[in-house]
Amino acid sequence: MKSYHGSNAGSQIEKPLWNARESIWIISPWIGADYARRLVSMSQKGIEVRIVTSNDDLNRESVEVFTASDNPNLMCLVLDKEKAFVHSKIYIVDRQYAFSGSANFTYSGLNKNVERLDIAENKEELQDIETDFMRVWFEFERKRMSNKELTDRTSYSIKNALPLNPTTNYAEIDSPDIKEKELVYRPYYFFEYNFHISFGRYRPILFQNSGLVVIDGETRQIANDDLLVQEIQSHPKGDCFLKTENKYKVTRREPKIREFEARRLALDHIQKENTQYYRSGRYERKFVPFSNKINLRSDFVNVPIWYIERLEQDGIKHQDIVLGSSGRKWGELIYCNKCQKKIWINQALKCQSCGKLFCPDCIHDVGFVFKKKQCNSCLRRAPSSKRC
Repeated sequence: MKSYHGSNAGSQIEKPLWNARESIWIISPWIGADYARRLVSMSQKGIEVRIVTSNDDLNRESVEVFTASDNPNLMCLVLDKEKAFVHSKIYIVDRQYAFSGSANFTYSGLNKNVERLDIAENKEELQDIETDFMRVWFEFERKRMSNKELTDRTSYSIKNALPLNPTTNYAEIDSPDIKEKELVYRPYYFFEYNFHISFGRYRPILFQNSGLVVIDGETRQIANDDLLVQEIQSHPKGDCFLKTENKYKVTRREPKIREFEARRLALDHIQKENTQYYRSGRYERKFVPFSNKINLRSDFVNVPIWYIERLEQDGIKHQDIVLGSSGRKWGELIYCNKCQKKIWINQALKCQSCGKLFCPDCIHDVGFVFKKKQCNSCLRRAPSSKRC
């Protein structure tokens, strides 16, 4: 880690910052109004700008500049200094340059005051500063909106979320067939990638590919489901305002991994999926795309998903899983008639005696010649001579 001491901290920070191409992340208790306007302008060019700052009186004009912007690329978290005053100063640009120290994002902090900066020189040091930034970001997000607050309030907004389609808001919520309705915002990291690599001088071998990787921020699993991918690609994220009128429960699931961890998982997946073997002369060689050759564009989004529990005429409870922005059915769960465990409907097995649906643990194959499936209840009622 390289250190800088002096009265011109801006000479280290401003050049990479104002030449940013993808992202700017800043934590600073105080931000100059001119700098705030310039950051808003950068966000309007498609650059992701994340700001953590305070609600101090000296910062009022800058906060008004941020809150007046409705650009989804600008995400500003304003801390109540009486409850959670963050005194850290962190600057991260394009996830390639990172600075931490004492310099506020003001004219005095960058040009007059004698400040100290730690400057990341390698990937490990960069990730350490990223971790510090995301720790503050997620801690404030949790304080700002808990699951209890979401459930108790009748109206609120959710940031970085896909819009909720009003036509899928289930006007038949009062129908006796619907027993429970819950709207869950699930966190997903979304990575678009491409690479173009060639080997050899006279007969070059070209390797190239592009695509996307979706990672579930709650389970850490790759979630490259076609319907989910279309959902994310087809609807722009933003700040979504909801008015529930206490007709359904709302939950926002917190991501259990940070963005840089999701980025590593995405790179590992891309490398694994694009590993190839090729012949060079008499030898077979292995190609694995280097991570520094993969162009990766990251994003984060909360996806609204309805969980609708309903009771069919035959008395069987179902749970429909519906994507909230498009209204498309994503899956269906059913409750086992014996143990009440939820299973996917295509995994349920029907008893050939009573016709009810069960999970694989609550139904058995009976008979040696004429095989049939029977649940435990039908198996106990059957005469002993017919059990085999």
